[in-house]
Amino acid sequence: MKRLALAPLAALFFVQCSAMQTTQTPDRKVQVIQADWAYFSRGLYFKSTADYPRAIENFMDAAAYDTALDKVYYQLAECYYRINDYENAVNYADRSIGKNPQYIRPYELKFNLYANLRNYEKAAASLEALVEERPELVHIHYTLGNLYYTQMKNWDRASVYMRNIIELAGSEPVEDYYQEYAHYYLGHIYYSKNQTERAIKSFERCIEINPDNISAVYVLALIYMDQYRLEEARRYSLQYLEKLPDNAKLNAVMGRIYYLKGDHRAISHLKKIRGSRMVEGALGAALYNELMRNDKEAGKALGDILIKNPGYISPHIALARIALRRGDKTNALSEYFTAGALLFQAKLYDLAKENLFHALSIKDHIPEIYFYLARTCEETGDLSLALVYYRKCHDLKPSPDILIHMGYLYSLKNDFARSADYLDRAITLDPDNSKPHFFKGLIDSQRDRFPIAELHFRKAIELQEENDTYYFYLATVLEKQSRIEDTIEALKKSIKYNPKSARAYNFLGYLYADNNMNLDESIDLIKKALEYEPSNGAFLDSLGWAYFRKSQFDLALKNLLEAEKELAREKSPDPVVYDHIGDTYIQMGKVMKAVEYWDKSLKMKKDPIVEKKLKEAKSRLQ
Repeated sequence: MKRLALAPLAALFFVQCSAMQTTQTPDRKVQVIQADWAYFSRGLYFKSTADYPRAIENFMDAAAYDTALDKVYYQLAECYYRINDYENAVNYADRSIGKNPQYIRPYELKFNLYANLRNYEKAAASLEALVEERPELVHIHYTLGNLYYTQMKNWDRASVYMRNIIELAGSEPVEDYYQEYAHYYLGHIYYSKNQTERAIKSFERCIEINPDNISAVYVLALIYMDQYRLEEARRYSLQYLEKLPDNAKLNAVMGRIYYLKGDHRAISHLKKIRGSRMVEGALGAALYNELMRNDKEAGKALGDILIKNPGYISPHIALARIALRRGDKTNALSEYFTAGALLFQAKLYDLAKENLFHALSIKDHIPEIYFYLARTCEETGDLSLALVYYRKCHDLKPSPDILIHMGYLYSLKNDFARSADYLDRAITLDPDNSKPHFFKGLIDSQRDRFPIAELHFRKAIELQEENDTYYFYLATVLEKQSRIEDTIEALKKSIKYNPKSARAYNFLGYLYADNNMNLDESIDLIKKALEYEPSNGAFLDSLGWAYFRKSQFDLALKNLLEAEKELAREKSPDPVVYDHIGDTYIQMGKVMKAVEYWDKSLKMKKDPIVEKKLKEAKSRLQ
């Protein structure tokens, strides 16, 4: 966004003076204009030669004519600023703003003055006052966001202004630079708050705008590696290394990825970082030595690395290989099992199985190995094999929790007889355990047997009264039975036992909205849910629907469209959200848009109510 240019002074004075009602003769008016111009011009000249006292004198004389005072006062403010008379500089900047609150330059002068004095609170306040007057000024939002991020370390305020830039870009042209760095800073802010997925989205959007933003590429490679999302980490690391091939951290990332996969390309990357003094250098050297079978040197270094970085996986695999070469099966078993468990937690299921099978080949009667093999099969969708491993685990070490989980898995296979059998066995093994009753409730709820499910949930609550999850699911089956007051009571208890339960706040808020009751409380409850999960599409839909019920259709549409966007990002669009958007558009008189969204809803799920609304809307268009 370009800054406003100073209008030609002659024209400015002519317009202002000609507009004045006066009894002066034309000759006298020309003399006034010429006098104004002369003083102002001399002031500009002396200012350009750094003769600030004489510049101030002439600007003061120009001010006496009471024309274009916003510009005159600004020039006085700047002169005082140049001679370090900050009190008068602020005074005349404020006078300039008083004459013309839309004029940018006095705000910027105050900002620069306070920023140079390291009074960042007042610097920020100066520009925030400008944004109140001129919210379209993208570069001011950016400056404020940058100030709050880099100098004041106030991530929340920084994120407000960076998000403002992104919002402005949705309605007017905004330079790519500002959009790029708004997403870049937001990425860092989200990551500092452990909102990793939002951080990733921001950094990736930054790269979409500018594929050459190598800093964002670098951060993404490291974030993905921290999460052991190996394919993404590999892709961004290679992109970075194309430009900076000797970077130690990302060569370490590539070395670790290839090492985990047993790929010989690990050697070239690990070799590059052996001399680095960072932990990556020590790890690279240790893994390289293991591959070269320098076991003594590698073993000591790997042990030291794990003391400081116990979450690293590749050292465990390296130590297992070294132990096997030494004939130490006990330590090899321990390291392979640890590697398998860590790989499972990182969702690298194929690599997890590979290492767990290595452990199993050393000793085949350890229940924990079968447990992780079962979990791995379950996560990859092979429920039949998962049940085989869970059964073996239970045979070696009987556990009611394993029986409960097997009962649940049989229900997923629609084998309800076996499901009930395993849950009943769990109850027999541990009569005071609430979990089998809870799972029986879940299964009956999924089968639409809501009164029976209610009985099981109430039994679970009887055994474990303060479990918020039990009350939440009890509420779901009570709501299905149209018992609204009982549902409200159950949700309030869920919140009582877990005051941070976002889903319970949202459910209760939506329940109020859907039943057109307690609408102010409904909005407060859903906003509370969004404090915990700000990008939850279902929660945003609830908030939009609550505003709809209050006939605040602009706010309703804003939140419903945001819900649509978030659910699309999650690849889980919802016909109910489309229906709500259609309802909102029809109330706003936008029939074509209503038809568009009801049509979207019906394409996902047939609903006679939506079909009726769509038919009526189309008839209005004819």
